[in-house]
Amino acid sequence: MRARIVPAVAAAALLLPAGCSRGAEVVALEVGDCLDQSELKGAEVTQVETKQCTEPHDAEVFAAVRHAGDDDYPGRAAIEEFAEKECAVRFEEFVGVPYAESEIYFSTLSPTEEGWVQADDRTSLCILLSETPVSESLRGAAR
Repeated sequence: MRARIVPAVAAAALLLPAGCSRGAEVVALEVGDCLDQSELKGAEVTQVETKQCTEPHDAEVFAAVRHAGDDDYPGRAAIEEFAEKECAVRFEEFVGVPYAESEIYFSTLSPTEEGWVQADDRTSLCILLSETPVSESLRGAAR
C-alpha cells in the first residue's frame, strides 16, 4: 500500500453557465483532460480550468468510474471507498506501472449528495497528481 494518502474531493454537479473558453464543469471533464491541482482545492469543486497537456500542469484525469444504482445517495464514505478502489484498478492501464510501484499519486473527484440527487451524477473521476509540473500526458509514463 502507498504511504501517502491524497484526500478525495467532492464534485458538486451543478449546471452552471459556460465560463472561460478552457474552463469546464467537473461533470464535463474527460479522461485525458489536464489541469492543475490548485483547481481541486475546496470542499466542493464545480468548475475547473483545463489546460493543454503540452502546457505545464500537475494533474490529469485518467479514468471515470460509474457508481451503480439509481437509489438514494450511499454516503460520502461509500462513494469515496468505491472510487478509490476502482481508480487503483485502472491506474496501471493508464500509467503503465502498478500504483504501488509508481511515483505518481492519484485522488478522486466524486459526486456530492446534491449532485447525486439533483443532477443524477453517478461518476467519480480518477485524477493523477504529479509532484512536479509536466508538459505532456502521463499516459504510459511508466513511472
